[in-house]
Amino acid sequence: MSTLRRQEPAAAGLKRIACTQVEAAIRSLTRQAGQAASAEQAIEHTHAVLALIEPDLPRPTVRRDRAILTKLSSGLAVMTEPALLASVLNSRYKKAPPDAALAAAVKSLRKSWGSGGRSNTALSSKAGSFNPAIYRLVADMAELRGHLGNWPTTESPTPDQPPRGLRRTYTKARRLANDPLTVDAVKPLASGLSELAIQLGVISKACPAMIKAQRKLLSRAADELLDLYHNEVIDKALRAELGKATSKSLPRKKTLAQRVPNELKQDLEAAFAETPAGFMKRMQAYWSAWRSAG
Repeated sequence: MSTLRRQEPAAAGLKRIACTQVEAAIRSLTRQAGQAASAEQAIEHTHAVLALIEPDLPRPTVRRDRAILTKLSSGLAVMTEPALLASVLNSRYKKAPPDAALAAAVKSLRKSWGSGGRSNTALSSKAGSFNPAIYRLVADMAELRGHLGNWPTTESPTPDQPPRGLRRTYTKARRLANDPLTVDAVKPLASGLSELAIQLGVISKACPAMIKAQRKLLSRAADELLDLYHNEVIDKALRAELGKATSKSLPRKKTLAQRVPNELKQDLEAAFAETPAGFMKRMQAYWSAWRSAG
């Protein structure tokens, strides 16, 4: 992960990191098939960096770049989610279920999510034709890279303060973590945790030991939430496959709130124990000590 450097102006450093991430996403899609997940991760990092610098950018710039990033995330998810769901399904049903109807439903989903393979994520085929979906994604990434390179650096945050977007992200993620956990809330919360973890990684050199510990809590909680989410998606798909046989073949499970592990609750409580003001006061102390040390 790219990080801010001690004596680097924050805005210039964030621009450098964002450009590097988009360039990495382009390489992932153009150099080798099957690297859409790497491109998706790079775009996620870019989104988090934009959120860090957002308070110091013109609003039209933010709206434009957010729109492109959202479009890219959606396009990449179409490529990566089937393989991810297939992986979770295979982990859940390592052996065929004894119920014949459920076994048939699992087999059908496994075939549906496992079809296509690497050829669908290659920029061009052996015959020389271009994959239009990849081509459009790469074109959008190239456009975004051009925009990022023109981010103004004269409006950078003051050198003695961490990027102002950090407080916004913490506040939003903390609010989501304190809201009731429903099926619709799982993915936004996981995304909020991941974004905050990425942002802490960007400033991690300010106080590596302390920031790393909080990042670990956030990342672990995000992974657990995504696992819950993907299992919900699989259950919904299985119910659609089973139809009237659902009640017999797929026993009713506890509610989502009842299935949240205690460890996840504890991680969220520890990660958001501070108020936004308290969190930023601590980050400010790390930042000031780090910047003045050089």
